[in-house]
Amino acid sequence: MTTPHDLHAAVLRVPILHILRAAGFHSTKPTVLETLVNLTERYILLLASSTAENALANHNSLIPDVTDVRMALTEAGVLLPVTSAAEEEWTEKLRKPLEDYDNVVFGGMRRDKEIARRDEHDVADVKEFKDWVMGDKYKEIRRIAGMLPDASTSVAGQGRVAGEGGGVQEDFLTSLKRKNKAIVDEERWTGTVLGTDSEDRDLVIEGGIAGSINDWAKKVRERTEKEKEKKVNGDGDVEMVTAPG
Repeated sequence: MTTPHDLHAAVLRVPILHILRAAGFHSTKPTVLETLVNLTERYILLLASSTAENALANHNSLIPDVTDVRMALTEAGVLLPVTSAAEEEWTEKLRKPLEDYDNVVFGGMRRDKEIARRDEHDVADVKEFKDWVMGDKYKEIRRIAGMLPDASTSVAGQGRVAGEGGGVQEDFLTSLKRKNKAIVDEERWTGTVLGTDSEDRDLVIEGGIAGSINDWAKKVRERTEKEKEKKVNGDGDVEMVTAPG
């Protein structure tokens, strides 16, 4: 039986192969692939657990916000601060107070420029990460994964698009289901992460006094209630059993 971990690892192999292909690797050994999958699993788990811990520490909630995610990305090394914590503290102390700009010529304009400069400095690491996401390297990964139009075909990754004119992109899981739809129907995916939930049905017990699990549970409850009633005397008091000394 396939466990959730095996399923997640199998699904994770696909984007890992896309990343390797985008980096110029045409083949790899299974041991190398499994190592990369394991490292990616640990990295994602680290980000998720760190985000939950930050949310609990910052606002006593397990629902994270942008600040919690940013802190987790920084702790994991995804976002690299421009300055260290000590440098940031000294920079804040040596900064000219914004109120001082009100008493100089063109103070309003200089104040606005200073605020914009500080804001840009504070989000420099986020901007660098955004530039990578919007850059050529990540764009090539998306093209290999079939999420961007190919220059030779003008469609996303060998036709992996949905809708008229390729207006809606589809991921590889949706593409996999669509390709197999001509062979099997949707019932094949029932009860899996790719399909709908399976309907609950009674499990029939063969050779027993009960016809199903529900009947068996009902009989157990009735027997338990009868045993409790036997322990109650005529006054309605529960008999206390003294433990042997």
